[in-house]
Amino acid sequence: MGEVDPRSKTLASSERPTLDEMPAQPAAPAAHAPTERPSSRIRRDSITISHVAEARLSEMPSDPALAAAARSVLTKALGLRARQQLVLILESGHLEAFGAALLREAVDLGVETRTYLVDDVIVRSPAFVARLEANLDESDGSVLVGSIAGLCPEFRRRVCTLPGRRRHAHMVGLTEPMLRQSLRADWDEVHTTGERVRARLAEASRLEVRTGPSCTLQVTLDSSHRWHNGSGRLRDPGFSNLPGGEVVSSPGKVEGSFRAEGGVWLPSGELVRAPHRFTFAGGEVAAVEGPCADTIVAAMDAAPNGRRAGQIAFGTNLSVLTPIGAMLQDLKIPGFHMVLGYSCPEHTGASWTSEVMIPILSRRPDVTVDGEPILVRGKYARWVTGLA
Repeated sequence: MGEVDPRSKTLASSERPTLDEMPAQPAAPAAHAPTERPSSRIRRDSITISHVAEARLSEMPSDPALAAAARSVLTKALGLRARQQLVLILESGHLEAFGAALLREAVDLGVETRTYLVDDVIVRSPAFVARLEANLDESDGSVLVGSIAGLCPEFRRRVCTLPGRRRHAHMVGLTEPMLRQSLRADWDEVHTTGERVRARLAEASRLEVRTGPSCTLQVTLDSSHRWHNGSGRLRDPGFSNLPGGEVVSSPGKVEGSFRAEGGVWLPSGELVRAPHRFTFAGGEVAAVEGPCADTIVAAMDAAPNGRRAGQIAFGTNLSVLTPIGAMLQDLKIPGFHMVLGYSCPEHTGASWTSEVMIPILSRRPDVTVDGEPILVRGKYARWVTGLA
């Protein structure tokens, strides 16, 4: 690894550069100098580290709003300090200005940073993945910024779950409005709210969720499954989605009906805005009613366990009041949501999971925990907000 700047190693796009992008040829080396030099050419048949991508990020103009969000991610969410090591993984062409802000703030903090600009071709390369995993294993923190459709799910999940001392901020599905809204939340406040909710749910046995006329869901909790506070604030090894703000577990038995008036997100990331009603029997979806029911059913049936209730979750980011149609933010707004399929076993301790992941959201539910109200028309009880 000594052939590049140890502070920041950058993987450029897998596109072959034009002649204008190629660096000028250096003068012939002195007799005493080594004859080898790092290649900056980018080829599809090999992994070559280049300074082209870092230069592209460094040349972008600074945006104070993005700088504030970037510093909050590094210091408030990940708790990084000078001389610690950070790996930035940025999808090429997606919010590169925010990637530039993260790089600048890391340098200002004195954090040793390796930066990679990647696309879906390069992340499928075993050679690249092996190189990246070696760097992640040595790092104190990491950040992945990308779109839902841009990088393959297997790569994204591997980045999240690779063991080690690392604290990982996962920002897949991040959008420009989220950079200027939910990412500027007070993560300490979000964490405290989530801890109040998690502590109460950890001792509970059942939930009742009312989401509309004749739509009541009875949830029996599984005491062997953990409640995880995904506040976005990490101080121990692990990962959190950012923007943060949800308390999540995997349920036991689920019966009844659930009206998702806040949105349904297909595995492709596409938002189905129209309300749909899901009927559960034995913990699985037995029927879907609504204008896009056939599309949703096909998505659920794309992989084993896709109809199962994989996760139940409470949004706990009190700073975000308005849905914007982006899954990563809207699921953090106070409310209740479920995930069909993927059980997030890394956090919940569930013994099963699925490749299917379909979040379904209710924005204004009435939810009781063992008969005690926790959400009333989508607003938290006073004991949750600290006003009791």
